[in-house]
Amino acid sequence: MREQYWNFYYKTKYQFFYYKRFYILFTRVNHLISIFCGLTSLSCVAAWGIWNVYPVLWSVLICLAQIIQALTPKMPYNDLLVSTKFMICSLDTLLLDIDIKWLDINYVHDYSDEEILQFIENYQKQHTALINQFFSGTYLPELKICVRKATEECNTYFQKYLSN
Repeated sequence: MREQYWNFYYKTKYQFFYYKRFYILFTRVNHLISIFCGLTSLSCVAAWGIWNVYPVLWSVLICLAQIIQALTPKMPYNDLLVSTKFMICSLDTLLLDIDIKWLDINYVHDYSDEEILQFIENYQKQHTALINQFFSGTYLPELKICVRKATEECNTYFQKYLSN
């Protein structure tokens, strides 16, 4: 039963790192879009006034930058970004409890399989409640870069955790 608890703990910790990676990635995407649109608008206005060459090109670029900037907040991942932000904080609190209980199970008390199963069940219910609260039926897409980095961070965390 300890192995099942450990697997649950590992999976939950991995999800925590995945949520963080997803949040970081799409926050950066939003920043890059904002920077690109701002610089495009500014440079186009400057070029349009100074060079007076290809005014249609400059006006099209300004329009495109403004359209992109206006549509960015409406991108589907932005709703997930807000949910992910709150999920990270709540899941971190739950993981503290799971971590403390793991130390208790592994080093302090000799719990029966039934008791460990009850711990797993309680934490799974709390985890599911968080998912339902913040994602309400939607799921984060599985992005290879986020999976890779979350796996690396999770493995590093547990290597350091187990070596202490």
